[in-house]
Amino acid sequence: MAAQSRAALSAFPKPSTPPRSKPVAVQPRNGGGEALTRTLRETKDRGMELLAKGRWEAALEMFQEVVRAAPGEPHHHQKVAELLQRLGRTQEAIAAYSLAAESWAQTGKLLRAIALCKLILQLDGTHTATQSFLANLQARQDPPRGVPSRTALPLPPGLKPARALPESAPLAPMAPIPLFASLGREMFLEMLAGVERSVFQAGERILQEGAPGRSMFVIVEGEVNVVRQGQEGQPFTVATLGEGGFFGEMALLYAVPRLASVVAGTRTVLLEFSRDRMEHIATRYPQMAEVVQRLYQGRLLANVLRSNPLFAAWPEALQRGVAQAFTPIAVPAGEELLTRGQPAHQLYFLLRGHCTVFHKHLDGHETPYPHMEEGAVFGEVSLLRSRLVTASVRTTTPCVLLKLEQNHLERLLMTYPTLREELRQLGSERLLRTTQLLSGQTLARASTCV
Repeated sequence: MAAQSRAALSAFPKPSTPPRSKPVAVQPRNGGGEALTRTLRETKDRGMELLAKGRWEAALEMFQEVVRAAPGEPHHHQKVAELLQRLGRTQEAIAAYSLAAESWAQTGKLLRAIALCKLILQLDGTHTATQSFLANLQARQDPPRGVPSRTALPLPPGLKPARALPESAPLAPMAPIPLFASLGREMFLEMLAGVERSVFQAGERILQEGAPGRSMFVIVEGEVNVVRQGQEGQPFTVATLGEGGFFGEMALLYAVPRLASVVAGTRTVLLEFSRDRMEHIATRYPQMAEVVQRLYQGRLLANVLRSNPLFAAWPEALQRGVAQAFTPIAVPAGEELLTRGQPAHQLYFLLRGHCTVFHKHLDGHETPYPHMEEGAVFGEVSLLRSRLVTASVRTTTPCVLLKLEQNHLERLLMTYPTLREELRQLGSERLLRTTQLLSGQTLARASTCV
């Protein structure tokens, strides 16, 4: 596999250097490293100025000089490739993108290398060297058995110091990507065949809260803001994600609406993985569904359960067991989830939206309870005490909930006896509030565990 990887790297064509009408010598002055660094910075700055003015040919010359002086920097190769593409010099651009992909791989940036390979294949779908290079990137995620992760890998043959890193420089290990790390070579290639590369400028909306979702995104370059709609209608940022971050993973498994909007904070390059593609791969490789399920469960633990007061106090093993058993569902506004006087068959966790809790009297009028907000757990009284539901629950907005079926809950209770006590205590508090409400006492606002 290592020999194949080296062959794939060396198979990339090398870009020819176009003649320059005004050579710009980027050499160390007085033999000093600081002088070289300063000259390189000035040349890059001049290139960016020319680029901003639309003088692409002149900007290209500047960055080509920078590449000659500092050939191990992938940013420089990529900038040359982008300028060549703008100028319509497609074959030269492909060769420069190939060098940039090599350089990103050498520095351990798997996502950036993949994204440039996808761009090359958009320009030339039959570029076999890129296809071979992609096929061998997967092997770079994990070091060989018995080799520490920081051990330097040999420089692939055919890459010279004039074009890549010096031979004495070690190659950085690839950081494992959650969605890739467990995949074999064939699954890796199948998945990458359907990956889409997209670019968003700062301020552009990538996902809309509440919209249907059918894909997950991984950030290659840039930064995104995860934005929620507040109760007063004002948006607020709940997280900022950078290179290597991912979002929208629930859409790979479940037909639920987007839980938040995502907006590009800077120019952002993304890789998009669609549910349709994953389902297609899963027909041939059933383990793909397991990989995605583990990814979702890990995020559920990190972002939902551990931030909830009820679940956060549970042992790690119990949290994992609950995360594996919960299933997300989308419910429209106005649907009754629990009905007073009927048995409950599920335990619910309110992930997004709001629910109304009420007591319906014999004469038909309703007594409202404090409404349920995100993070509320309900249905435990009926499940644990083998009794009928004491109050009805109706969605007042479209909701996304995590549902735990009764048979799954019973298995968890057998394995983790502490879970029964936790839920019994929650149920006792709820029954006390119900008694107080029906006796005419004023209740405080419900907590997140109501």
